[in-house]
Amino acid sequence: MIRFGKRPSESVIEDYIRYCQTLDFNYPYVGQTRDLINSGDAPPGFRLDRFSHYVGKGEAVFTAVSDAISRWEMFNHSMAELKYLHPAIENGNTVAVVFGSLGLWTVNPARIIYTLDNRRQSGPIKQSGFAYGTTTGHIATGEELFHVDWDQQSDEVHFRITVFSRPGSLLAWIGKPYMLHQQKRFRRMAAKAIQTAITQD
Repeated sequence: MIRFGKRPSESVIEDYIRYCQTLDFNYPYVGQTRDLINSGDAPPGFRLDRFSHYVGKGEAVFTAVSDAISRWEMFNHSMAELKYLHPAIENGNTVAVVFGSLGLWTVNPARIIYTLDNRRQSGPIKQSGFAYGTTTGHIATGEELFHVDWDQQSDEVHFRITVFSRPGSLLAWIGKPYMLHQQKRFRRMAAKAIQTAITQD
């Protein structure tokens, strides 16, 4: 959804999320981020980004970051608003990310695809998190995985984002350099929000 001028009302956004629950993903590589965490290339035509932010050491930090991700704390900043009908991190739950700049508002639907399973909870690097993918109506197309890694050897904990994407609308193609800049800015702000959340816990 793209709106000019006034921000869409809460009721309009909620109705839009309900509508988007029935829509398909707008890209064909659903679930592929789970195979791109540490290696591999983006699907054809997509850009791959791997972002990592050191947050501390030890199991307590890993647990705190995992909990913060499950509470959507990476969206707790001024750049974006996360909207949902319910906050559960479960497959199929549809949410919307609202961005506003210079009188232009976009409401971007995405649906949770998977959570990192128990296999990621054992071995030298423990991981926790979830991914969502864009659906019809999002100005971009692609998939984003929010996760935390705990390296058992170094004891270091990193908040990470693994994402592949490309513009999904004429507006996004025209403004591609600006969109890429905003995506990088969002990841930095998401990491700062996670760091703040675990400090307050």
